[in-house]
Amino acid sequence: MKILSIRIKNLASLAGEHFIDFESEPLASAGLVAIIGKTGAGKSTILDAMCLALFNKVPRLKDSDGKLIDVDGSELPTNSPQTVLRRGTGQGFAELSFIAQDQKVYSARWEIKRARENPNGKLQSVQRSLKCLTDGSVVADKTKAVESQILRITQLSFEQFTRAVLLAQSEVTAFLKARDNERGELLEYLTNSSIFGKIGQLAFEKTKEIAIQRKGLEQACGIVQKDMLSIEDYAQLNTQFETVNIEFQTLDLEQQKLQKQQQWFEQKQKYETEAQTHQQQLNIQQQQLDALAPEKAQLSQLERFAAIRTSVQQHKSIQSEIEQLKTPLQKAQHDFNHVEQQYNAEKLVFEKIEAEQKQHTQFEIQHQDAIKLIRERIAERLVLVDQLRKAQSDFKEIENQLSPHLNHENQLKLQLEQLKNNIAQHTAQLEHSKHFTSIDDGLSAHLAQLQRFIQSYAEFEKTYGDVQQANTQCKAQQKQLDELTLQFGQDEVLNQKITSLRNEREQLLQQLSQLKIIQPQWQNFKHIDADQRQLTASYNTLTQQILEHQATFDLAEKHYQQQKTAREQLQKILQQQRLLNTENIEKLRSELVDGEACLVCGSTHHPYAEQSNFSDDLLKLQEQQEQQALASEKLAFDTCQKQQIVLTEVRAALNANEQRRTNLSLQQQALQAELESQLTSLNINFDFSQTHDALTQLLETQNLTMLQVQERLEDALASHEKVQTLRQTLATSIQHTTQHLSNVQQAENNIQHILSLLNDSEKQDWQQATLNTAEQIYHGLQQRQQTLKKLNNLTAQYNQAHQQFEQCIQQVKFSQEKIQSANKAIEALKISGKKNTDIAIQAILDMTQITVEKPHEWLAEFEQKSLQLKNKIELARQQFNQVRQSFDNAQSVLNKCLTENTQLHKQAEHSNVQIQQWLEQNTEFNHALLEQLSMISHEQEQQLKQRISKVERTHADLQAGIKTVQNQLKAHLTHQPNIAFEAIISTLTALADNLRTLAEQRDEVKLKLEVHQRNVAKQQQFAEQIQQIQSEEHRWNKISSLMGDATGKKFRDLAQQYNLDILIEYANQQLAMLSQRYTLKRLENSLSLAIVDHDMDGETRSVSSLSGGESFLTALALSLAIANMASGTTKIESLFIDEGFGTLDASSLHMVMNALDQLQNQGRKVVLISHIQEMHERIPVQIQVNPIGAGASRIEIVG
Repeated sequence: MKILSIRIKNLASLAGEHFIDFESEPLASAGLVAIIGKTGAGKSTILDAMCLALFNKVPRLKDSDGKLIDVDGSELPTNSPQTVLRRGTGQGFAELSFIAQDQKVYSARWEIKRARENPNGKLQSVQRSLKCLTDGSVVADKTKAVESQILRITQLSFEQFTRAVLLAQSEVTAFLKARDNERGELLEYLTNSSIFGKIGQLAFEKTKEIAIQRKGLEQACGIVQKDMLSIEDYAQLNTQFETVNIEFQTLDLEQQKLQKQQQWFEQKQKYETEAQTHQQQLNIQQQQLDALAPEKAQLSQLERFAAIRTSVQQHKSIQSEIEQLKTPLQKAQHDFNHVEQQYNAEKLVFEKIEAEQKQHTQFEIQHQDAIKLIRERIAERLVLVDQLRKAQSDFKEIENQLSPHLNHENQLKLQLEQLKNNIAQHTAQLEHSKHFTSIDDGLSAHLAQLQRFIQSYAEFEKTYGDVQQANTQCKAQQKQLDELTLQFGQDEVLNQKITSLRNEREQLLQQLSQLKIIQPQWQNFKHIDADQRQLTASYNTLTQQILEHQATFDLAEKHYQQQKTAREQLQKILQQQRLLNTENIEKLRSELVDGEACLVCGSTHHPYAEQSNFSDDLLKLQEQQEQQALASEKLAFDTCQKQQIVLTEVRAALNANEQRRTNLSLQQQALQAELESQLTSLNINFDFSQTHDALTQLLETQNLTMLQVQERLEDALASHEKVQTLRQTLATSIQHTTQHLSNVQQAENNIQHILSLLNDSEKQDWQQATLNTAEQIYHGLQQRQQTLKKLNNLTAQYNQAHQQFEQCIQQVKFSQEKIQSANKAIEALKISGKKNTDIAIQAILDMTQITVEKPHEWLAEFEQKSLQLKNKIELARQQFNQVRQSFDNAQSVLNKCLTENTQLHKQAEHSNVQIQQWLEQNTEFNHALLEQLSMISHEQEQQLKQRISKVERTHADLQAGIKTVQNQLKAHLTHQPNIAFEAIISTLTALADNLRTLAEQRDEVKLKLEVHQRNVAKQQQFAEQIQQIQSEEHRWNKISSLMGDATGKKFRDLAQQYNLDILIEYANQQLAMLSQRYTLKRLENSLSLAIVDHDMDGETRSVSSLSGGESFLTALALSLAIANMASGTTKIESLFIDEGFGTLDASSLHMVMNALDQLQNQGRKVVLISHIQEMHERIPVQIQVNPIGAGASRIEIVG
């Protein structure tokens, strides 16, 4: 990004409009520019204007808060960019032209106005626009669109722009001296990397969240387990449910049988009710059928009347139309009479006007040549009048111009005399330095070379003292440098040695780092191996327990099946025995008589007739046996259930153990592979089947050896780096001294032509005091240059004045000739006008026999009369045509009504004949009956037919329905049950009560069983969820332990340490150009900054120990590094630095200026804001912001 120009109007102290063009001289060729001015003059406002044009923000206001009262009384936030508008103005803007990344030129404009541009009006919304000056298109003209497009084409946000293009020293100093936490936050802000803190915080919160979920699941699982039934209660409820369900099903079958019998009686009652209902409806329909007899007779008449209905209705319609036509016919006759009278009257008026218009037209045709002549003369007269007015105006203008020319002639005479005297005086002044006459033509170039010589000589004496002493010191330094070269070799050899040592150190540090990583991994491997062995032992124990519990469960299940089979056989036998002892059997036995046949088996022998007491005792014994069998079965079932639960628990523990062993085995294999890879890279061979202590001892030995090697490398590297630093210092000093001596000698060679022109006294002074003599010669030549410049200006002014005097004489002569020509032209125009008027008056007299004084007025009246007659005939013609149209319309309407009336009378006569003929054929009909029948519409006739048909159809349907119901009742009576309806109702009521009681008991037991099953499923589901979430919790705990905490500080610090290392790398590159003494570094495992002092044998010191000037140099290096980081891939060709140079001494300031020169050599235009006078003197191209009073300033470009 390259800034091309800035345009400002009415912003803060900069009143009015200002334009800074970096593409015009002297700014175009200057790589370093200073913005200077008094405090508060408006220097920083220039930088604010750039930010406003691009981002609608002001860097100085971003941390402001509070409110201000505007001139219109409204409140305005102190951080609002609208506060930049200068008070007392109604409009202001900032406009920035720049080259973007696509190499196109853009113009960004920010503008603010008050209402109607009134200085006391209300502030309006900010208006922004972005244009592409390369292709002339408008990229965006809305605020949001401009923001997005600026970010797209510059690839810089506001924060990046204020760090890459605008450098504020205060922020970087804060970064340099900040605490670790503050520096981490600043790095987040500078590198836009706040995501790392959020990731660390998120990892901590996720771990906490999963732990809460696990605890919640464990708590829910405990609650469910409390609500579960024991095995004994579950078996008892299951048996109770089966017993109640069997009894319920038996009663339900009996209820269904009784309900079928009840339905037979209900169906019989339904058939009887339907037969009675059908008979009642049949009687009602018969009555309705009898009442419809008159309507049936009328329907017969309507069927015969249908043949003549059309003629009757047509006759009635025609009579109605004739009656309706009478009124329109009378109205049409009346309208026609009225329109006919209007037509005749308008016709007379039109004919009269037409005759008058024809008479006027005939007059115009008869005298058309005369009228044409009058028009031409009047038109020519108007042209002559305009020419006369112009000639008179020109005459007055020429007279007015002559007087100033005469005055100017006198003034020029006096000016020429004064210039002659001044030229003589300046010529006398040049006699004192006439021995420099030969260089007058190139005096400016000689002065510039002499000034450079004075500057070089003065700078050399100020820096190095006397020239001879500096030369001696330079030779001594060269000798010391040669000795170091002889001992350690040239720079290339020394650099290769230092690079080799550094590479060895880096490799060693990497190995040490890798060894540090291996140690915790090895400890983790040992823990996993111990857990694996423990789990293997536990797996063997659980496998043995499963075999034992499986055998016990098989025996318990077999015993339960045996008990169940025995119980079922016993219940089957008991059921048969109960059937033999039911009440019905006992009753039959009591009625048996010896010798008579049994109703059941037909036998005459009855062995059980007298065994009732025996049967009762047997029944009690059977019940006791059944209870014992149920108890044995229940005990066997409980034992089986307990063994099954124990077996399931042991198998679940075995599966968990196996899963854990698998996971640990995978972890151990992965960790072993990684350890083998890392140990191989360290050239350590180890067999993992050996004891663990062997590798532990091997790692400790390797670590100790590496530390000893590191200490030896550090000592050698420090020694070589110290020699390198000393060599660089000596080489730099020798180079600087030699370069400055060469510069002085070169500057003196450049002024040899001046020295050759010196007189003897000046040559003697030059040998004794070179600098003072050079300055005196410079001032003398400078004064001669000014005198020559003034003399040349006076000569030019004299020549110019003399030329103006000659021109003035010619202008006076020419003006007098023009006055004479204007008088002759005016007289000729007056004569031509009089002649034209006389010709027109004579022509009018010949036509009308009337004498007029003003022919143009007569012509105007004649043409107006022609126009009035034309308009009058047109209006009369329009009115006549309208009346004639009305007459034709009325006549047409009347003829139409008369024709329609004749046709209707003919149609009425024809229909009347047809009706009369039909009545003669049907004598029982008359006109009155026909009128009555014609009143009945076709729809009414159809409705009558449908009503009669519907009644007849319903009557027939009811007769058929009665017969069908009677047949169904007869067939239904053949299946009548052998029980009374009342007995069925009472039995069903008792059964319903019993079933309801049993259903309640069954549902209650069933609900308890279902709740238990759901709780068992929930418990299993919770157990699976707890196992899954424990695995996830373990994984998140490992992640959180590495980088998570409540504030995100842990991971943020790790990430920002990496960013800080990159920033320090950039900063050290800049710091090397500013100061060879210091190098920045980051303290290990922290965000703290330290300084390596190479002058103190590489001592590491805190940045707080730096002096003010040293702090600024370091801060400037950081600032430039931040600019490089912030710009990323964006090419920045313009750099603005605001303040911060006041704490530097002369030497530091010199180094800073050299560094800034280096920046401009890299292709950047550097613009500084500073109050330092030395910087003002060293930077010749300046943007001066000068106060002019009343809080206002103006901008001037000085080169």
